[in-house]
Amino acid sequence: MLSALRRRLDHLVRRLDADRYLFVVLLGFGGSIVLTRLYLELTGYPTVGGDTLHIAHAVWGGLLLFVGGLLPLALANRSALLAAAWATGIGAGLFVDEVGKFITTDNDYFFPAAAPVAYAVFVLALWLYVRVRGRRDQSPASQLHAALELLGDVVDRDLSRADRHELDRRLASAARSDTPRISRLAGDLLELTRSGDLDGGVTEPGRVRRLVTRLDRFATRHLSGTRLRRATAGALGLLGVVAVADLAVVVLIGLDLRDGTVTDLAEAANSYARVSIEDGLGTALLLARVGLDVVVGVALLVAAVQLLRGRDRRGVEIGQGALLVSLTLVNVLLFYTDQWVASGAAATELVVLGLVWRFRREALSEPDGRTSSAGW
Repeated sequence: MLSALRRRLDHLVRRLDADRYLFVVLLGFGGSIVLTRLYLELTGYPTVGGDTLHIAHAVWGGLLLFVGGLLPLALANRSALLAAAWATGIGAGLFVDEVGKFITTDNDYFFPAAAPVAYAVFVLALWLYVRVRGRRDQSPASQLHAALELLGDVVDRDLSRADRHELDRRLASAARSDTPRISRLAGDLLELTRSGDLDGGVTEPGRVRRLVTRLDRFATRHLSGTRLRRATAGALGLLGVVAVADLAVVVLIGLDLRDGTVTDLAEAANSYARVSIEDGLGTALLLARVGLDVVVGVALLVAAVQLLRGRDRRGVEIGQGALLVSLTLVNVLLFYTDQWVASGAAATELVVLGLVWRFRREALSEPDGRTSSAGW
């Protein structure tokens, strides 16, 4: 039984543009939670349904999850996958946002642990995205699967010129397989594509795809080389200073509380730290977060120095690791006390993480796992 299961798992290959679909899921998930909570706070948490019924947004989330699951089952077009990714991400966000009602006996939406739980789900999806994004399966089976997906765009006349070249590359790779059925099929398809008979399925990119291309070219022109190095190192260094600054907060609080009283200094430090230090739980959360913050901050500062000294690989590895630790551990503690500050911190760290990935792609010439446009 185990051998049969192993054989089935060995046959699994990553879907073409899986990282892009997961990125859309992350955008939909995080965006729906933040926008929903912001809307509810601004409107005073209105009740939808009248005096008898209350249609919680978890209902709409479940409906979107249902749609997101049905689309790839019912439609073969690749464009359906992008729609399914948006529906799944937004639906999951609307559903998980009400987790406080599901884990408390009094259906408390404002339960303090609800925000960290929702963020923990986001972190799991983020880790999956990072794993999928960094995986580069060059096996002939994977190459042929990707090529067959691209051929679907030929049928829909939705194949971009970049994807047209990508199709040839993947078929050529699969044609070198030692497995006859794979090499024969890939070889025949490669001969067909090179004949020019499929060029009628190539189309000009749409508006969104053109916009993404222009933005990427703008970033390449203005954020590359020395500028990219300085920007990446500066962003890592700034985050490192902010993280280490929490240690100063603890020192100030400790010095202020030596006489057993709470003065304005401790009040200001408590406001900055966004943690209640008036009880044991608040103190424990503060110390845990500050301890992690110091470790992360020092690592970020070391990464910035490494990049400025030209030790790119080491700097990228340290910086990426520190940012992931902050995203997955530090922010969970921060979400327990202030969801808006935590949301801003997470968004900032994700932007800096993207900057680190861009620097890695340019300086270390490492591909990021993305090869196709997925119909953007």
